[in-house]
Amino acid sequence: MMAKLKIKLIAIQEEPVKVAPEMESLLRAAIALTNFEIKMVWLKVSHPAVMDCSKKVALPKSPIYLAEQFTPTDLMEIVTSMQGLGVGRCLDGSQASLDMFVESFSWMFNVRINNPNQCKHAILNRKLRLTRFLDLLRGYLIERSQQ
Repeated sequence: MMAKLKIKLIAIQEEPVKVAPEMESLLRAAIALTNFEIKMVWLKVSHPAVMDCSKKVALPKSPIYLAEQFTPTDLMEIVTSMQGLGVGRCLDGSQASLDMFVESFSWMFNVRINNPNQCKHAILNRKLRLTRFLDLLRGYLIERSQQ
């Protein structure tokens, strides 16, 4: 179909009837665009794996894994606190969303955090051991600083 279009465009361009200068440049541009699209189709047929944009490129896995004694909920204590304080910023200067934090921490520790908003709500509404993981981190820092 594009080949037929190209032939028609060239035929119009080469007709003995004088074409206005602005039309001639438009015809040349249309022919160039058609040639480009023909090359793209040819590349897509020749190299389907390279030209397949539908596949989502997977991020490489992080080399860090969450230790067995810790859970994704422990990470959510950090994520909730950091996001709530506005620690992270986006490129446009706006505050990073909870989902962005969760995605980053999930990738970094190779874990899956299901329903981050529900997890955040559960952390903020705890009655017992409100900040168990943060207390562990704080205790470690105090212990190390006193040595």
